[in-house]
Amino acid sequence: MKQEHTFKVILLIVFFSSALISALSPMAIDIANALPITQSQVLLIVSIYLAIGALTSFIWAILDIKFSRKKLLIVATLDWTLFTFLSMFATDFFTLLVFQICSAVGFGAILPLSYSTIVDLIDPEKRGKAFGIKELFYVLGIGLSFLLASFLVPTFPWTIPLLIISLGGVVCLILLFIVEIPEREIVDESEAWMSMKAFKELLHSKAIMIILAFNLVLFLWYGAITQYFTTLMRNDYGFVPQMAFLIYLIVTCGQFFSGILFGHLGDKKYKTNKNGRIKVVLLCVTCGAILNFIGFSLIISQDNILSLILFIIIIWVALTFFGGVDPLTQATLSDVTTESNRSTTYALNNLCYILGRSISIFLLSIFLLMFNNLYRPGYMILSILTLIAVIFLFPLMRVLPKEIEKMNED
Repeated sequence: MKQEHTFKVILLIVFFSSALISALSPMAIDIANALPITQSQVLLIVSIYLAIGALTSFIWAILDIKFSRKKLLIVATLDWTLFTFLSMFATDFFTLLVFQICSAVGFGAILPLSYSTIVDLIDPEKRGKAFGIKELFYVLGIGLSFLLASFLVPTFPWTIPLLIISLGGVVCLILLFIVEIPEREIVDESEAWMSMKAFKELLHSKAIMIILAFNLVLFLWYGAITQYFTTLMRNDYGFVPQMAFLIYLIVTCGQFFSGILFGHLGDKKYKTNKNGRIKVVLLCVTCGAILNFIGFSLIISQDNILSLILFIIIIWVALTFFGGVDPLTQATLSDVTTESNRSTTYALNNLCYILGRSISIFLLSIFLLMFNNLYRPGYMILSILTLIAVIFLFPLMRVLPKEIEKMNED
């Protein structure tokens, strides 16, 4: 297979592997009913999965500059495919945890290896679009797991979504054997996905470090909100899986255009004030967190249509605000990174997302135990505590204009 098809294969790998992030989340109730395991334990497994995936990505990043990338992709894909399949045969908490941990090791390779492959495959002037397409398939993959859980699990066993994702992994494996993967001919430490030289360089940038800390703390509270939304609707309000997925689809659809809307607004503010984008981020996080808290505080039921509509509108607006945060922080990072440390910075930024989400899910599992197997109180606590993240934006606005000015001078 010619190298021109490699990008498509990478997108397919990203699509199916990203489904693993939410493979168990929307089925927490079904798994708890089928196995001697609680919903809180399912949340704990997902939290550990994400943490292992994030931590092992460092190892895969180092291996990427030492070994054949094609072989690494094959090994990693084989790993998450095999152990996702074996997870179907789990009989209790321990066996499911072990299979998921083993699967997470292979999953951890997808971020660094897909990133470095695209960098070596796509011309610099076309990489922005390429990474945008990759991000789209990443989001669609997560949506796939919600779709499978909502429409298949009510009729079929909870293992069927795992089987479908595993079959997708088999397809990816076959394609990897025949596709041409670009290999790094000369290992330049400054060009590595995780460069120690670049890491030391970004440590001297206060703006970069504050943004990374902001994203970690933001996802530490906000990360579980959408991850278990359908489970919340099923468990606390009694909605059937299909209806829970439909509500999830409605409240999250605003994020499809909010990134463009708030990104444009941030760009306009940036022209007259270098803190313009961050001020919009401050608005988005503050409004989003408060609206989430108000929405999850509402008492809704399937019989009260007006309360349900009000709930959907409030959460829709809240998530729409949050949809503007990522593109604005990504754009701000591009203002304060250099060519030599940019890839390392964005890699660490993605790891902050994953680790933060992992901790958020772990906290939700604790709240689930504290509040008698109800998700809603935990959602209210996580929503209001999201406001903690805005604390990092004030010191950021003090150092950002100076660092941007310094970058422009250099």
